[in-house]
Amino acid sequence: MKIFVTGATGFIGRAFCAEAIRRGHRLLALTRDPAAQIAADVEVAIGSLSETPWDQVTRFAPEAALHLAWIAEPGVYLKSPENEVWLEQSKAWFRKLMELGVPYLAGTGTCIEYAPSTEPLNEEQSPLAPQFPYSKAKAALCEWLRGHATGDWAWFRIFYPYGPGEHANRVCTSLLTSLRTGRPLALRTPDSVKDYLYIDDLAEALCVAMEGRHTGAINIGSGRGVAIRDLAALMAELTNASPQLVRQAAELAHDSSPVTVADMRRLKQAGWCPKTSLKDGLQHLIDSLLVTA
Repeated sequence: MKIFVTGATGFIGRAFCAEAIRRGHRLLALTRDPAAQIAADVEVAIGSLSETPWDQVTRFAPEAALHLAWIAEPGVYLKSPENEVWLEQSKAWFRKLMELGVPYLAGTGTCIEYAPSTEPLNEEQSPLAPQFPYSKAKAALCEWLRGHATGDWAWFRIFYPYGPGEHANRVCTSLLTSLRTGRPLALRTPDSVKDYLYIDDLAEALCVAMEGRHTGAINIGSGRGVAIRDLAALMAELTNASPQLVRQAAELAHDSSPVTVADMRRLKQAGWCPKTSLKDGLQHLIDSLLVTA
């Protein structure tokens, strides 16, 4: 399949491109950086959502498009006013792809589009209630695709990816860095339960969903929740750090989504399930941090 992809130089994008090439797909990657390091055999299109080289896209003749690019800097992206800009530019980008007749369009959303729940989150049954500019913009783009797509479309709601190459301030790398340097972890939301998915499994799930031309909203997670205190304890074990470094903060923080776990029945019915255990995935991340230290 010929796939036009944005965000190819990001954490998820790099993994997706490597997996898609491995599976025999042809890729055209939109990037603003002429020196971007993308997987071998990927054709590069220099530009942005608002300045896409459409002549090159037309020549490539994509059979599918995957939109991964978005503001994603930890500590910034949730409340940034740029989310509204990304929303409008994304609509225009998808609209142009429709005009070109691209038959399958896929966007990427977030698990925090859902309303808080103590049950696994289901694409059809769980209500949406985005609370941040980021999740509101993502949910709005999904609804826009639902109402305007002229062909097949998919919306991948991604839960909590982790693994080598992630931003240093993402939860897993940040906690591991503290433990490896002997600094205590004061957990402000120790009982929050999240669904962590290893980055290579996420890339495979995206490929499986696109190859099967699955449509509508689709969860991409592991289907398994882990409490933050248990995640930190496992990290301490894997780094040979003292378990005494993991503690509950004196002042706890409110988590607006204290249990966030995916109902993964849709992709499991398509034959996909994650291959990497949390323990193995964290070990891969630790090994990558040792290499780059």
